Amino acid sequence: METENGTNNSEGKLNSDKMRSTPIGRLLITMSLPAIVSMLVQALYNVMDTVFVGMYYSGLGDSEYNSAVQALSVAFPMQLIIVSIGIGLGVGANACISRKLGMGDREGATQTAQHAILLALAASVILAVVGLTVSGPFITALADVSGDSGKVIEYGTTYLTIVASLSFASTIEITCSRMLQSTGNMRVPMISQAMGACVNIALDPILIFAGGMGVAGAAIATVISQFCSMAFILTMFIAKKQDISILPKGFRFGGKAMLEIINVGLPALITNAIGAVTYICIMLIMKAYGMGNTPQQVLGLYFKLNSLIFMPTFGLMQGALPILGYNYGAGNKKRYLECVKYMILISLGFMLIGVVLFEAAPGAMLGLFSANADTLAEGAVALRIIAICFPIAAFGITTINAYQSLQCGVRSLIMSMTRQLGIIVPFAAIFGRFGVHMIWIAYPVAEAIPILVFFPLLFGTINKKFAERRAMNGEIA
Repeated sequence: METENGTNNSEGKLNSDKMRSTPIGRLLITMSLPAIVSMLVQALYNVMDTVFVGMYYSGLGDSEYNSAVQALSVAFPMQLIIVSIGIGLGVGANACISRKLGMGDREGATQTAQHAILLALAASVILAVVGLTVSGPFITALADVSGDSGKVIEYGTTYLTIVASLSFASTIEITCSRMLQSTGNMRVPMISQAMGACVNIALDPILIFAGGMGVAGAAIATVISQFCSMAFILTMFIAKKQDISILPKGFRFGGKAMLEIINVGLPALITNAIGAVTYICIMLIMKAYGMGNTPQQVLGLYFKLNSLIFMPTFGLMQGALPILGYNYGAGNKKRYLECVKYMILISLGFMLIGVVLFEAAPGAMLGLFSANADTLAEGAVALRIIAICFPIAAFGITTINAYQSLQCGVRSLIMSMTRQLGIIVPFAAIFGRFGVHMIWIAYPVAEAIPILVFFPLLFGTINKKFAERRAMNGEIA
């Protein structure tokens, strides 16, 4: 009988076997629900960081408050890039492991997991060096020239140096979570991320207020919470018997295993990091047009609120990716297409809820962070314009994840680059001179155009890939 914690059952079956026979609708819900919950909690504690920092500095005057909130907005894209590295490694390993389990190659799946940990450790060393050397110049380059940019630079550099240089725990935890999800174990990653979120929310007021540490306290709380999550998931990975192992026993270094992870993982990394690069470009465009602090603050607050809307869909995709990869590896096209259908319908439902919230109550949502009249007025306009693209994004996110499951990482990367760098940035650069509202309009435009091209191509790609899989199975037979 299958256990729920990801271990082997008494009959010698693997937890991942459920992806072969459990009805897709029920399977997708049971596998994605833990990820959705953990992603929502994670989004909540990202929001609470800004709320607590804002509350602390609001008591020190408007100038201090604006500088602190602006500092977190400026540091945010670098945080996205750091998280993208863990996601890239995790997605690459996830796709390879689930496919190999679907093919019955458990040893190959374990070798992939061991190589993914090695890559995560190497990435952690690089991030530590980057955090210690690049944080200051990065914040300085993005800090707006108007107002007290010195305080923005000071607060932003302090926060980002701590978070980036000690990001090893986040990288390892995200990688391990995605690998466990590839085996069908969604509960341990959920507990890990929820634990980190609860620790962060508990420590924020203690370090920020009681400790009087301000933004430094928020950064330290974040790092401690990430370490707790990493420690928990490594313990579960090692102490409990899983479908795969990350222990070095039987490890054989192989360039092919590395390349398999990188082949899917690098496009996924870039796909997730593109959002940060776009964010940076938009901030620089706002700075170049002399739009002042308000639009930059609105942009930062939008991305905080955006995470509350998009995280459930991203959690759904975490649950769907191993199902897609497993059934692709097993050559079960019917189950694969059924999963894609459910992904679209459920993510569309999430996004429609987001539209209602952004259109009906933008002021209430922005009021969590700011009482500034200019920020609330401009923010309400931004949220209502950008919300138009949410239903379209449901198709886009599903399409990108389906391409990743089919080992078509490059195509998913091209789609992501088209959605963001290819449309939003040029649009904002050209039309931003007519006002900040034109920058907000770029978001729905950028979501709509790529879907018209890549979504119809997806089904042809599915047919081609499954035909190749059948041919290969025939040769093996």
